[in-house]
Amino acid sequence: MIILVFSIAGAVLYSYSTDVFRSSWSSFLLETNRRGERAQERLSVIAIWWDNGDQFNLTILNYGKIELSIDAVYIDGNWAPVSEGRGTVVVRRGKIQVKFTSPVPIQDGQIYEINAVSARGSRNFVSWKA
Repeated sequence: MIILVFSIAGAVLYSYSTDVFRSSWSSFLLETNRRGERAQERLSVIAIWWDNGDQFNLTILNYGKIELSIDAVYIDGNWAPVSEGRGTVVVRRGKIQVKFTSPVPIQDGQIYEINAVSARGSRNFVSWKA
């Protein structure tokens, strides 16, 4: 009877541990793949247009080894609602224009930090003077 109880407990423990290991391994592989793709991404804000109000237009160049898409834009750490260009796939050596509304008031002569972020999390910080 004792052997039967220990055998069942061992089988349950083995089954549980293999499921946990398999789940952890899958998560590890997904994260490793995502980091590898992010390492191949390269983006650069190459032009900034401002309409002297709150509308912006960024031209972003993809000079990495894989395609990318822009997920978000921030000005001085504040999320800017993107009206055009978000989620559009940019091929290698391709450019995209991203239009958005500034979340902060823009004043002539001030310096602002603009941050473009890809869907995989790659970032490009640019200092821009209004």
